Amino acid sequence: MTTVLICALILSLWSLPLNYMPTIARFAVGGVEWGLSNRETMPDIPPWAERAERARKNHFENLPMILVVLLIVQITEQANPIINGAAVGIVALRILHGFAYVLGVPLLRSLAFVGSLLSLFVILWQLFN
Repeated sequence: MTTVLICALILSLWSLPLNYMPTIARFAVGGVEWGLSNRETMPDIPPWAERAERARKNHFENLPMILVVLLIVQITEQANPIINGAAVGIVALRILHGFAYVLGVPLLRSLAFVGSLLSLFVILWQLFN
């Protein structure tokens, strides 16, 4: 498997912890009764879990464009060391973004977000040059 595909896989799998952190927090507060209900009401969750919910939303908003770019690199066989490095950078920065979001470190979260976008632009630049 290529570096680009491994990065796409890691980003996709990163969805799992981001997806379930808020649910586990709600289950801890609401108990089994809430977990087995229709969940028409949501129990209040701690601030870290609310941030985890926002991190999950941000991840799913950004994941499609990142995956499309990585798949275009794969399909067109244009991977090179710069693209591979930028893809690894995206993965590391998106994971850092998620942790920084949940832990409540806004400056680090913002820097990781901007860094991942810059890495994406590096890949796009390489694709069209």
